[in-house]
Amino acid sequence: MAAGSLGRYTAVFSTAAGTTINAPNGSLLVGEATGPGGERITTPTALRLLFSLGGFANLSGLKANSIAGPHFAIARTLFYKQIGRGGPGYLDVPTYLGVSLEAGNVWDQRGEMSFGSLRHDASVFLGLDTLLGPVYVASGFDDQGQHAFYLFLGRTF
Repeated sequence: MAAGSLGRYTAVFSTAAGTTINAPNGSLLVGEATGPGGERITTPTALRLLFSLGGFANLSGLKANSIAGPHFAIARTLFYKQIGRGGPGYLDVPTYLGVSLEAGNVWDQRGEMSFGSLRHDASVFLGLDTLLGPVYVASGFDDQGQHAFYLFLGRTF
């Protein structure tokens, strides 16, 4: 993760990736698979082997944790501007307006991982630094026509 600010503007860039070594055979996306020794893996065990994506700034066009697989990668960039400094007036708390751009996916097999199979998502968000903590309102979109809306109280990134 790297972040930098210039006056009222801030940019954040981060990446993450993961792979399951000796992933069981079969589709883990349905929660049932056959292990390396041929044993049947039940749903709770198979689910622990998965990485999930979806949610705000984590493929924002998808609902939280809506896709999962044994291999994943994601890169995201967030840009935001402080549009309210606090004090008297309509926005009397520090207020931020921003966008995120994300590319990532999950895969069943390492061999399926490629730039061509990445999902591309984006979000627009408004953040308020309130007495109760940060409040975020966001809307996310993806390249496959899906969208999601978010309302958070507390830190998200």
